[in-house]
Amino acid sequence: MSSSMKEALAAALKQTMAVKPIGKITVKDLVEICGVNRQTFYYHFDDVYDLLEWVFEEDANRVLPHKVVYEHWRDDMMIYMDYLQQNSAFTLNVYNSNSRLYMLRYLEKKMEDCIRSFAEIASEGMNIDRQDFEFVVQFYAKLAIGFVSQWMDMGMQLPKEITTGRILQAMDNSVENLLARFAVKIPE
Repeated sequence: MSSSMKEALAAALKQTMAVKPIGKITVKDLVEICGVNRQTFYYHFDDVYDLLEWVFEEDANRVLPHKVVYEHWRDDMMIYMDYLQQNSAFTLNVYNSNSRLYMLRYLEKKMEDCIRSFAEIASEGMNIDRQDFEFVVQFYAKLAIGFVSQWMDMGMQLPKEITTGRILQAMDNSVENLLARFAVKIPE
C-alpha cells in the first residue's frame, strides 16, 4: 500500500507539473487529486520537494543505465537524452526551479558512474593514477552535463539527436586518448 500511495502521489505531481510550476504546487493540490488527506502525504514525504526528489530518483533508477557496456556506450548514453525528452514537461519544470542543482548533480553522478564503467574497460593495461582516472571521468561527465544544460536552457528546442550527436562525437575515442595521456610508462 505504501509504495502504491507514493506512486499515486508521484503521478499527481507529474500531472500537476504539466500545468503548474513546481514552486506553485501545494500538498493540497496533490492530495485532492489522490483523494487522500494531508496526513497521508506527510506520512510519506516531508514536502513537495521531497516528493520531487523521490520521483526523480525513482524514474532515473528505473530508466537510466547503471553501467555503460563498452560496445554499446553510445546507445546507453542516448537513454539519458530519451528520458529527458520523453519527460520534457517534468524535466524543464524541475530544471527551471530551485531543484535544478539537485537534478544536475544527480544526472552528473549517474553520468560519472556510466563513464567510469566505460573508462575502466578503456584503461585496461594502462598505469593511471586513480586521481587522474577520476579527473578524466569527471571531465567528461561535466562536459556532457554542460551541453545537456545548454539544451535545457533553450527549452529542449533542438532535436536531442543534434545535442547528443555532438556530445558523442566529441567523446568518441577521446576518452581513451585522454586516459592514455595520463598513463605512466612503466620502466622496463
